[in-house]
Amino acid sequence: MIKRILFLLSIVIIISCSGDDHSNRHVTEETQKFYKGMDLSFQSELDSYNIQYKDQNNNAIDLLDYVTSKGSNLIRLRLWHTPEGGFNSLEKVKQYALKIKSTGADFLLDIHYSDTWADPANQEPPLFWSTLTNSEIKNAIYEYTKKVISELKEQGTTPTIVQIGNETNSGFLWDYGKIWNEFDNNWLQYIALSNTAEKAVKEIDPNIKTMIHVAGINFARFFFKKFEESGGNYDIIGLSYYPQFHSKNLNQIKNDLSFLAVTFNKNILLTEISYPFTFNWNDNLNNFIGDQSQILNEFPATPDGQKDYLEWIIKTLKEIPNNKGLGFCYWAPDWVAFEGNENTYSNGSSWENQCIFDFEHKVLKVIEVFSSD
Repeated sequence: MIKRILFLLSIVIIISCSGDDHSNRHVTEETQKFYKGMDLSFQSELDSYNIQYKDQNNNAIDLLDYVTSKGSNLIRLRLWHTPEGGFNSLEKVKQYALKIKSTGADFLLDIHYSDTWADPANQEPPLFWSTLTNSEIKNAIYEYTKKVISELKEQGTTPTIVQIGNETNSGFLWDYGKIWNEFDNNWLQYIALSNTAEKAVKEIDPNIKTMIHVAGINFARFFFKKFEESGGNYDIIGLSYYPQFHSKNLNQIKNDLSFLAVTFNKNILLTEISYPFTFNWNDNLNNFIGDQSQILNEFPATPDGQKDYLEWIIKTLKEIPNNKGLGFCYWAPDWVAFEGNENTYSNGSSWENQCIFDFEHKVLKVIEVFSSD
């Protein structure tokens, strides 16, 4: 009887929202979907090399159409302010966002607030902002964020989720919003900047969910406690989980995720995950993972092990208390080895053994997990 009532309620909600542009795009408590996402940010660059991806029968495929047809329902794109070479620029993001919209998948925008990679050890502000005062940087964040979201909305590709900074364990926009080492007491300044970005997003569209993203599940206990105590605003907890960096204790991972869900009452998205299908390589560039010490004993570096690992991730997320497991995003499943020029990753990839495509660019069996219940 209860299930029947909940079903009828969900139908009422869908019908009442049918005239709203956001009804099929935005996450709500009543219609929350489970995300099986992919970060396809490298397509901004790889698309120009005409890499031929293949399905399990060796047939040529269009990457985005294929992965979304197989169940990937969230696509993440990173945005750099003024990137060298133009990759991951707003213009490139807007172009790919139109492709995402055509598939019906949801769109996660990852704003790095940098001209290049932002992570716990690197949070360089855009060059154009590097000499601004504290008040000027706050205004720059506000105006830039509003511009980005406005332009995406105007072309009909409003993001479902907007990520305010990338792996912000140490804050962002150093030293303005740095919260690491000698800047441990700078939390209020960091929060002021983060909240300014959040405000800009919500002013353009209050239905957009904002996410704060950090690397490491255990570290998130400390971070989000400080974030909320300091007055930080956000909707979703975003986490990177790479066993070689964060933890190999599967029970601890489960416990930490449960703790976060119960303590902060927020949906949790594993924003970056991946796993190797081999320790071999397909180019001359060193890979991030190359031996057993870097992975989990429970899941070997084989196509089956990669698939089993992702199935474990999904099972773990769905067991998070109070239905707070929002899903995952597989990072760079497409970053295969390729022939580039001398300025492009030494003609290769440091990730090809963690892709969902083998060295012949044929999709691996892990793709089956995306279409499973």
